[in-house]
Amino acid sequence: WQTCVPGSSILLAYGGTREAFGEIEHAQNFFVDDPRLRTRDHQREFQSYTQIFKGAAEFLAAASLHFDFVYFAEYDHLPLVADLNERQIAQLEREGADMLGFHLHRVDGTNDPHFLYHASDSRFARYWREMSRRPDKDVLLSMFGSGSFWNREAFLAIAEREEPFPIYLEWYLPTLAHHLGFRVRCYGAQERFVHNLCDRAGEIRPARQLGAG
Repeated sequence: WQTCVPGSSILLAYGGTREAFGEIEHAQNFFVDDPRLRTRDHQREFQSYTQIFKGAAEFLAAASLHFDFVYFAEYDHLPLVADLNERQIAQLEREGADMLGFHLHRVDGTNDPHFLYHASDSRFARYWREMSRRPDKDVLLSMFGSGSFWNREAFLAIAEREEPFPIYLEWYLPTLAHHLGFRVRCYGAQERFVHNLCDRAGEIRPARQLGAG
């Protein structure tokens, strides 16, 4: 990540063991002591990034530098170009958006199995209808959760809220941002380079040649 930004701009959130956390040499880090981060069946156990966002928000508030944007990425979601953040800012501005997510799509009114699993809980639809600032309060969005890019206002608005009950992060984050009034958009052409299955390390060079970031 230091090919993209100075080390002082990188915050590491760690959710493994306390012992391994103590061996991390990067100074800007915090330990995430949350069982809902450590799920195995992520969708059915409703994996959550809420405590990561809260820890990052605390860092932003205390940092000597001012950050206008936040790029959240899982450990295996790697940058392929040095100007990644410049590209993301440009995409955010082109879309007039507050947040970018991969494979973002609308799932309400569909037979998406994970949506149906959530919808079986009567609290799910009621929560969005009660808190939404949107005219259409039934919109539910899904995205691939390994990477997302936020402006500061949207990120902090998400971080300051508590989950009302367990909701899977890939539904919770984009849907909450939308219903709080923020514009949520996809990554467009970059989406073809982001997948959740198989080791694609051997495809890095051709992906760069095709414009991957």
